[in-house]
Amino acid sequence: MLETLGLSNAESQVYQLLVRAGRADADRIHYHLSLSAGHAAEAVDGLVEKGLVTVTDELPAQLIPSPPDIAGEVLLMARMNELKTARGALDRLAGEYHRAPRAEGTEGMAEVTSEAEVALRYQQIQRTARQEVVRFDAPPYLVSEPVNGVELERLAAGVTYRTVYDRMALERDGAQKEIRQYTEAGERARVLHHVPVKMIIVDGSTALLAVRTGASRRQTVVHIYAGPLLDALVALFEMAWESALPLHPTADQSRCDLAGEDIELLTLLLAGLTDLGIARQLRIGRRTVQRRVRELMDRAAASSRIELGWRAARLGWIVGPGDQVTPPESLPETHTRR
Repeated sequence: MLETLGLSNAESQVYQLLVRAGRADADRIHYHLSLSAGHAAEAVDGLVEKGLVTVTDELPAQLIPSPPDIAGEVLLMARMNELKTARGALDRLAGEYHRAPRAEGTEGMAEVTSEAEVALRYQQIQRTARQEVVRFDAPPYLVSEPVNGVELERLAAGVTYRTVYDRMALERDGAQKEIRQYTEAGERARVLHHVPVKMIIVDGSTALLAVRTGASRRQTVVHIYAGPLLDALVALFEMAWESALPLHPTADQSRCDLAGEDIELLTLLLAGLTDLGIARQLRIGRRTVQRRVRELMDRAAASSRIELGWRAARLGWIVGPGDQVTPPESLPETHTRR
């Protein structure tokens, strides 16, 4: 627990024992912590050097802990000064890094990220997030981890995530389970039939962008820094976000009695998935999908699947942030399917 202040694991254990006991001799430390005599003596010497323990002259010698709120504060300030110095060194190195020769015309705006470091860079920029991360998500994926654990960590830390998924991302095996894991942790998710590009933007200040290059259409990842190009990508995301369909949307409970599985099916249908793709995601038969779609069309008095989507939004069957629900009496009449 105190290792971040520069204490070894053994020093941390010894100091915590002494704080709880008030004082103790070396034999008690050896007995309670199961440390060898050599390791215990080394830990005590380290604590004395750091000003956390005083050794009396009596026999047997007593070890008296210094007050944590005083001695610990001194160590904390020393570590903060070390970190401040390290931050200054990192800033200077970052300046040198960005001044290093790049491809002509890209200095200070972007750099190509090597394949070997894509996964690491993807994790690193997410860990720098303090406010919001936005993403366009589409296969094929360059990072092979089955779950983005860093996203779950940052969501737990209060960082906002907004993701627009490409329809193809929803057709992967297990996609619904994976995406629901993110949304249950706090991610706001929407879907488009096709996202314009694969990218992730952190705090509006840095981004990773995947582009296809060459005749092989190989994916190259470019790290984008603050500037006009990044501003354009932020604007592109916001435009796509506004036009995308909410994933796992809520329903207007005052007007809709659809079951959760019907709302989920409707969402996948409106996202553009085929009946087979919907069946695979919901783990039901294709004919079951077709039957349930027909039942929804009957309930909505819709004569086609296109009209079903139009009526579903206006009947309050799927409600995303900012959506307006049209009263039933304002909807045009349509003959119910027989």
